This record gives sequence, C-alpha cells and structure tokens, in this order.
Amino acid sequence: MQKPKIPVFERWFGTWQIAVSRRGYSVDDLRQAYDDEASMWTGKLTKLGFLEAYQHLMTSFAKGGSTVGGAPLRVLDCGVGTGALSRAFANEMTDVFDLSVVDISPSMLSEAQSNLAALPRRFEGRIADIQDLPFPDASFDRVICAHTIEHLAGPEAAISEMCRVLRPGGKLLLVLTRKSAFGTYIHLKWRTQRLDPGVVKTWLGHHGLGDLEELPVGQRAWTRLWSTAIAGRKTNAGHQSLQDNTDASFRRTA
Repeated sequence: MQKPKIPVFERWFGTWQIAVSRRGYSVDDLRQAYDDEASMWTGKLTKLGFLEAYQHLMTSFAKGGSTVGGAPLRVLDCGVGTGALSRAFANEMTDVFDLSVVDISPSMLSEAQSNLAALPRRFEGRIADIQDLPFPDASFDRVICAHTIEHLAGPEAAISEMCRVLRPGGKLLLVLTRKSAFGTYIHLKWRTQRLDPGVVKTWLGHHGLGDLEELPVGQRAWTRLWSTAIAGRKTNAGHQSLQDNTDASFRRTA
C-alpha cells in the first residue's frame, strides 16, 4: 500500500513554490503502530493528564440537546483508542445510551471494549477507517473524535464522513493537537498533519456544522497547550458531499 505524503512546509516566492513533504504512515503501518501501543495507552494518557482533561471537556459537551422520539442517545466515537473520550462522555450521562466506536487497530478496540464494559451504555465496536464510515446518513446524535484526523492524508474526508452520519441538530466534538513544542514531537513521531483550527472550522462549516466554538482541553496548562477542541452543531442545511478529498487544501506550517 502506497504511503501518503504529509505536507510539512510550503512557501511561494512570486511564481516559484517551495514545498517539503514526507511519507506518512500507511493505514497498515498506523494500525500496527497502535496495536503495539494499545496495552500501554491508557497509562500514558493518565500520566499526561488527559483522562482528567477529557472529563472536564465533557462537562459541557455531553449535556443539552435531545434525541428523536425519546430513543436512547446515539453516540459515535471515531478513532476510539482505548476509550478515554467515550468514558469521559459516559461519566456525564445519567441515562443509558447507544455507543458505537470505530478504530483501525484491533488491539485498541479490544482495550476500549474492556475499559467501557461497566458503563451504562449499549456497545458496538467496529474495525473501520473513519474516512469511510460504515453507517447510514444521520445515524448519530453525537460524534466525538480525539487526536485522530491529524494522522490522515485527507483529513477533510474524515470530517465529511463524521458530518454525514450526524443527524441535523446533533453535535460533533473534535480534539486536535496544537502547534507547540510537544505538538512538534507528536508530529515527528507519528508523522501527523499540523492542522490549523481555523481551517478545520472552515471544513466543518462547509459540511453543514454551525455554532462552532473552540473549547479548552482540561484545566491544566499542559493539556491546554498540547490540544484544543472544536465543537459544533449540524444545521438543517445538512451535509455537503466532498467531491475530491485526496488533495484537500489546508494551511501548512514548518
């Protein structure tokens, strides 16, 4: 499988363009890398303060809104990892809800299922690429995703899919790596994109989300410096299909 090119730097000098890119992980490479990390992942998130940060983030996002016809809330976690974001969401919920999760790593998915076993929800886990979600349109009331789209060669394709499966009036939450010293380490280690939050908001608006706002990730300076979150609500205008997401434009930084 051909490895995607990850843009690192781009600059125009008149009619001359200088651009630097490198090969990112292929889907198979990324799956293997996360399989290798799965057993240690929850411990790493705990040490870095992200379990607490996700819980703080969910105190506002998990509340509000309504389901259709009084049915249980339908929630999708894209790139679930070991289930930290879903667990934070569940801790804010008093009612049973339907939780679907996807990840390309079988080992991560297995860890998530174990970590979420005692929570008040109905659980469905699938191995899937979030650039091609295996769900019908308007299937979910909430879609959540943390530190995932940076790994993709076409991150707007994933945003397109998440917005597609979100029902009108439903809410979406993205957690992204910020440009920082530690963000640079993540960028180098995992060969991720550096996504500008303003560009991500533009993509979300293009695919039918409004009421967009940036939210701090936790209360500690460390987690706020490393990450930022963007939340929005799907408007009645709905989803606009992405015609070509292989060369989706975004701001590139060195």
